[in-house]
Amino acid sequence: MTPTNFARTLIYSCFLLCFASSLHAQSDEDNKRLLAVERRRFDAVIRRDTTLLTSLLDDSLTYIHSSGVVDNKKSFLKDLGSGRITYIFIIPEKVTATIDGNYGWIYGRANVRFKFASMTVNIDQYISFVEVYHLKRTGWQMILCHNARIENNAPYFNNAVPQVKAGSVPSIY
Repeated sequence: MTPTNFARTLIYSCFLLCFASSLHAQSDEDNKRLLAVERRRFDAVIRRDTTLLTSLLDDSLTYIHSSGVVDNKKSFLKDLGSGRITYIFIIPEKVTATIDGNYGWIYGRANVRFKFASMTVNIDQYISFVEVYHLKRTGWQMILCHNARIENNAPYFNNAVPQVKAGSVPSIY
């Protein structure tokens, strides 16, 4: 390799390295923005803010609860808005976001306390979840949520329940 070709190769390599680094940094920022959307969604679920949720949930939403019950956007918002189900707190942990083009997915675990209007007791669950989002002109919208109960592995509920103010989502991001 001639000195000129070596210099050219070195310059191109540096350019590619800088370009790849900027893409990675942008991806980290995009992931943080997607996680912020998830945080807003959790807050809206706890506050039963169906107006905000209408903008964060895609019309084609499929929402699979840890019980196996499947909701669409309309039925999920109806149950939440009517008070049929009330989420008292959601404590997410080990949350990861990944983005590929106009699609992003989030997975993690959460301690969830909720109550059905027909019951007098709260239900505590430790769940794993996967959420898929689609980036549209108006922003990220969730198109899929799948929750699964994790048995006998709830760090909070097997021992002491954390002191969490009702209607709050502790920050872990």
